[in-house]
Amino acid sequence: MDIALFSMQKWVLFILVLARTAGIFTLTPIFGAEQSPKIVRLLVAVALTLVFLPLVSLVGTLPSDVLSLGALIIREACIGLVIGFVCNLVFQAIQMAGQFVDFQAGFAFASMLDPSSGAEAAIASRFHQMVAGLLFFATNAHHVLISGVADSFSIAPVGQLGINAQVGAGMLGVFSSLFVVALRIAVPIIAAVFLADVGMALTSRLVPQMNILIVGFPVKLGVGLASMIIAMPVIIVMSRGLFEDLYGQIRAILQIVTM
Repeated sequence: MDIALFSMQKWVLFILVLARTAGIFTLTPIFGAEQSPKIVRLLVAVALTLVFLPLVSLVGTLPSDVLSLGALIIREACIGLVIGFVCNLVFQAIQMAGQFVDFQAGFAFASMLDPSSGAEAAIASRFHQMVAGLLFFATNAHHVLISGVADSFSIAPVGQLGINAQVGAGMLGVFSSLFVVALRIAVPIIAAVFLADVGMALTSRLVPQMNILIVGFPVKLGVGLASMIIAMPVIIVMSRGLFEDLYGQIRAILQIVTM
C-alpha cells in the first residue's frame, strides 16, 4: 500500500511539474514559436520535467479527488504561462522598438510574414526580432530561463492552491517598464528620421518646385536604414540588458504570484 501511494504521489508530482514546464514553453519565444514542431516542444518540456522532478516535492497531501487535482494542474499551468509571458514580453519589447522605427521611417509599407506569430511584420520589426533571438542565446538567457524555472519551484511550491489576484497589476508593471525600454531603443533612429523630415520641410520651403513626396520617401528610407545600422551597438547593448534582467523579472513576478 505504501509503495502504491508513493508511486501515485510521484505520478501526480510529474503531472504537476509537466503542467508548469509545458505552460512556460507555450508562450516562450523560440521554444514556443509557431515554426517549432509541437512534438519537439512537448519532448523538451518532458525532458526538463524529468530533470526537475528529483528536486521538487509536493506541498501538502495528495489530492483526494479529481477536482482538487484539476485545480492544482490549472494553477501550475498558469504559473508556467506567467513565466513564459514575462520572457515573451522581453522579445515583444525589442520587436516593438522595430515597429516604432517602421512607422516613423516608412518601412511599414514593405511587410513580410512573421513565421513566429503568423502575422505580417515590417522590415525593422523582423530585424529587431532576429537580433533578439541571437542575443537570447549569446547572453545565455536560455540558461537564465531554466534557472528561473528551477527557482520557481522553491518560490511557488508545487501543491499550493491559489494565485494572488495582484498578478495582473504585476504583469502590467513589467509591460510598462519594457514599453519604456522599447522607446529608448528606438529613440536614436526616430530622432534621425525626424531631423530628416525637418530638413525636407525646410527644403520644400526653399525650393517650392521640388516634389517633396517623391523625393522625401526614399530619403526617409535611406536615413532610417543608415541610422539603424549606426545605432546597432546601442540596440544590442540595451537588448542585452533586457535579457540580463530576465531572471530578476521572473523572480519578481513569482513573488507577486505567491504573496
